[in-house]
This record gives sequence, C-alpha cells and structure tokens, in this order.
Amino acid sequence: MRAMSPAFIKQIMRIEPYRFSIEPSLWTSFILRLFLLLGLCLCSRNVYSQSSDTQTTAAPPPEIHVEDDPTKPILFSIRNEYRNLKGGAWADTLLLRVDKLSFRNVKNKGGAKGIIFRLDIPLNTVHRGSTTKFGLGDVYGQALYIPHVRRGFALAVGSGIVLPTATNDLLGQGKVIVAPAVVPVWFFSKRQRLALVRFQNFVSVAGKKHRPNVNFFVADPTVVHRLSKKWWITANTEFKWDWRTKRGSGISGVQIGRMVQGKVGFWLKPEIPWGRGRQGDFTVKFTVFRVR
Repeated sequence: MRAMSPAFIKQIMRIEPYRFSIEPSLWTSFILRLFLLLGLCLCSRNVYSQSSDTQTTAAPPPEIHVEDDPTKPILFSIRNEYRNLKGGAWADTLLLRVDKLSFRNVKNKGGAKGIIFRLDIPLNTVHRGSTTKFGLGDVYGQALYIPHVRRGFALAVGSGIVLPTATNDLLGQGKVIVAPAVVPVWFFSKRQRLALVRFQNFVSVAGKKHRPNVNFFVADPTVVHRLSKKWWITANTEFKWDWRTKRGSGISGVQIGRMVQGKVGFWLKPEIPWGRGRQGDFTVKFTVFRVR
C-alpha cells in the first residue's frame, strides 16, 4: 500500500490534456510479461485443482475481496505495471508482493489478532531521453495492525518504509522513506461490497544527499463491488499532495477482476493521472494473485 491537507483539493482541479504513445520496443517486453503472468496463473490453477481432487468436501466460495482488503493478508501477488510518463519517458515494473500474518498474540479488546507484514520487491525498467535502465527498484515494507474490528467496520493502522535498494538512480528515489498509514474499511451486504480510504504520508528521513527529499500525502478512497461469484469491479481515485512543491495531483482507475479457481485470481486496471502535479499520461496494471 502506497505512497489530506484541506488546501490540496483546491490545487488539483485543473486537468491537463494527455498524450498517448508507447515505444514499439516496449510492446515485446510487455507482451512477454503478460504471458508470464498468465502462465503463472494457469500453473497455480492446475496445482490447486490437483490438490482439490483429493478432498471429499466442496471448497468454500472464493473471497474475491481479499486482494483489495488491507485487513486480510494475501499469500502472494505478481504485478506488471506500465506507466507512460511525461516528455516521452516510460517506466515498467514487475512487482512481487508477499504478505504474512505474525505476532498472533498481539491483540487488544475489540481488535484483530496479529500484525500483517507486507514486502514489495520491484524490478524496474525506466526509459528517459536516450537512456534505458533495468534493475532492482526501491523495496517497500509495511506493517499493519487492526485495533478495531466490527461486523461492518474495521480500522487498520501502521507504517510503511521504503529502502533505497535501487541499482541505479533512475530506478529509485535514493532515500529512506517512512510512511505512516491509517485505513478505515466499511463492509456492506455481508461483505459483498466494501469501501475504504487509505491515508498515508511519505517523508524521507535519510539517504543520498544529491537526491531530492520526499514529503507527500496520499488519500485513496476505494469502492469494491462483487458482480458475481467470481467477478468483481473496483473503482478508486488516489489524491496526492506534495508538501515541497505545493502541487496536487490525482490518478483514477477502474479494476476488473476474476477468481480463476479456488484462491487464485487476476485483475486488470487502467488508470488516468490528472492535475498539475501529475507525472504521467496513463498507467496499465495487470496482477495475478493467490489469497490465503
């Protein structure tokens, strides 16, 4: 979970025109990664099917919201994310995400058990000007605790941390960044729908002196709606306010997802950035995931 001042809403209302262009050489990389993710999805499905044949009872209905619900850890996900940036630049990320529930004895009255840890490991390809670089990006770690949970509401609190592990300056920010977060979640219609808002502030505390400091705030309202037993749709708009530049921006998207079989699913999400502080023209994300 990534990277609201009362003043930022007024700053982000001007929408600029978009330019749409993808370098031909990128299509090969994108298509290969897409087939890789689809192959992993099918392999996971086959493994699950073989293990399910030995069971004498039917599996419970899949929980299609788990990948979007920050109060529940996933087993893993693999995401490919393409971003068309300004000035003819582009970036492509292959992201491995792993969640783990630990410290199960940690619990307060009215809260959930344990702490949810998350690790994001990105492999980035960035093109800017005449330069293209590929390598490890900045690793993101996160810990969330749920001190309050009810039938229709849960509250998650915690923090993320970004480590400057990128193998090249183009591939990361070069800073140690802490990112405290608060995420209220509302459940409706027996968890057939949910709504959440992620509030998170990213601020650099150490790192390379020649790299610019980081300090921005994110508010990300999200709505998830179940279309059928296996299909769902998600809509969100992430608002961002940069405290350093005093500029706001947003990125809006619609996600379509499907559970393939059992606990394996995938989703596709196009996004459009907007506002004065936007860094790109459009984004496309594709993810294969396995819930616990």
